[in-house]
Amino acid sequence: MLLITWIIFCLFCLVLIGNTDFSICINQYHFPFLDIFFKYITYLGDGLAALLVLILLLVIRLDYGLISAIGFTLSALTTQILKRFVFGEVPRPFLVFKDQIDIGQWHLIDGVEMHQFYSFPSGHTTSIFSICILLSLIINQKKYNYIFFMIALLVGFSRIYLSQHFLMDVFVGSLVGSMITIFTFLFLRYRLKGLKKYSVLRF
Repeated sequence: MLLITWIIFCLFCLVLIGNTDFSICINQYHFPFLDIFFKYITYLGDGLAALLVLILLLVIRLDYGLISAIGFTLSALTTQILKRFVFGEVPRPFLVFKDQIDIGQWHLIDGVEMHQFYSFPSGHTTSIFSICILLSLIINQKKYNYIFFMIALLVGFSRIYLSQHFLMDVFVGSLVGSMITIFTFLFLRYRLKGLKKYSVLRF
């Protein structure tokens, strides 16, 4: 339900506001606290966070660890293939809004390394949605579902706030991470159940 709501929201914004105009709207509202917050929370979407979750799951539940390894790898590969070989020339906001940046009419955050290409889709968003969706499926408790989804949304939104990606990049990245992880979990959950006996925890 949360994922469906997110999809509807993104489609609504893309149709009524537009991909680039959404970034313009977001860039108009910036505050020092949010600059710091989004600058650091975005790191939850890099490969290190996924690796830490993978190692933890491998130690606690071998079957879930293998599912995470396959899900994370497939989603990351899909995004990188699209980003590097299919849509490699798609410009990032830093290049699209270069004129505004040059005359000081675009807010950038100190210490954030800006990129010019490989915008579509967002790799950070793919990663964090893959992580959070998997943890939601494993724990399967409503309150944690909301927490994990909120984390995923914040990391995804950080990519727009930091002018690293557009809404479309984040939207498609979230779909890649979510869908591949869900299908991987459903396909392998019972097929790898026999590995549960080798786990530290047998929940």
